[in-house]
Amino acid sequence: MTAPVLEIRDLTLAFPVGRSVADMVTRRPGRVVRALNGIDLDLKRGETLGVVGESGCGKSTLARCIVRLYRPNAGHVRFDGRDIFDTGMKGDRSYNRRVQMMFQDPYSSLNPRMTTGQILAEALRVHRMRPEDRIAERVAELLDLVRLPQDSVDKLPHEFSGGQRQRIAIARALAVEPEVLIADELVSALDVSVQAQVVNLLLQLQHKLGLTILFVAHDLRLVRHVSHRVAVIYLGRIVEIGDSETLFAAPSHPYSQALLSAAPSLDPDERGKAQKLEGELPSPLNVPPGCPFHLRCPHVTDRCRAEVPELRPLAGRGEVACHRAEEIAGNA
Repeated sequence: MTAPVLEIRDLTLAFPVGRSVADMVTRRPGRVVRALNGIDLDLKRGETLGVVGESGCGKSTLARCIVRLYRPNAGHVRFDGRDIFDTGMKGDRSYNRRVQMMFQDPYSSLNPRMTTGQILAEALRVHRMRPEDRIAERVAELLDLVRLPQDSVDKLPHEFSGGQRQRIAIARALAVEPEVLIADELVSALDVSVQAQVVNLLLQLQHKLGLTILFVAHDLRLVRHVSHRVAVIYLGRIVEIGDSETLFAAPSHPYSQALLSAAPSLDPDERGKAQKLEGELPSPLNVPPGCPFHLRCPHVTDRCRAEVPELRPLAGRGEVACHRAEEIAGNA
């Protein structure tokens, strides 16, 4: 079996919060937002791995750690066997080229004063991807690759639709010939019809260029369509991961079951059968002890309240972090 291209182990990240007047009066230490709480994840070469969960669960924070926008407090991310946060890797710009991120809002991530041609040429020059006399030729190739007309080269970002801007963002990422793409809510700001066009383009490019993709999204139907495997994240922890079709057909974790049950369905027989999640997502300022999901789980026991479940294999399925996984899977 080939080694994973990205190997994430026990990744932990907390953001300090400023002390309030009450904290200073009572001499309480400053609080922290616990965004990631021990993420374990492998990204296999050539696959699309979907990451799903509620807003605020840590999906985007994980993506930003992988591209070194955030530095974790503990744990490591290994790319081709090397920890990307090691001292020797800090100045290695080849990692920045080989692992590229695409953001939710392409308008804010594109310089509004630069034309499309300038945006793409800048990426080529910074990473010295082509000699100066071949940059214009490569820009034309990239526009063809993402199916934008050649006259786009002289236009500014505000002259394009949202879907076209996202294509420019994809072209900029591909300009440096990456191996891994991190797509953070890539199409959530687009109309449904445009979403399909951009996602299908991305899948075609993956097949053509041999890309590995981490696809962060909250649209479960979209994730099922694009992903080979899916990881479900809750309060900064992976609670279930497995083959896409298996996980969607028979989720093993109570959170996965509720999340998938709540997704809209066109089947009239499914109406009224959604499993409702009780309560709200706990604050990352105050992550509950034991299993982070126990406050909302219908299967909670005293062990769940006291002991954090480890992510472990479940026969015939994927991996799940639940003390009662076998029992719940048997009753599903």
